[in-house]
Amino acid sequence: MVKDYLWRQRVKFESTLALSMLEPWEKILCLIIFSLLTMLVMIGLFQYLPQHVMVMQRRAIYYLWGQEGDVFRSWVENPGLKEL
Repeated sequence: MVKDYLWRQRVKFESTLALSMLEPWEKILCLIIFSLLTMLVMIGLFQYLPQHVMVMQRRAIYYLWGQEGDVFRSWVENPGLKEL
């Protein structure tokens, strides 16, 4: 039962990516390249994305309120804000 399920999943995977027409060494080569590219993308996301989110946040604050810096701190320090 589990064996049949795993075989069906393997057939689905190979037919979706057209791996069923490749020889075994070509399948291994494709999977190595795919896993290498996936690993590089994940490393890039974990190292670059948090830094880029901060840059996007500063740009969004500038585009929304027209000023740089911490807008929210000025709201707390100056509760009688006349304009945004």
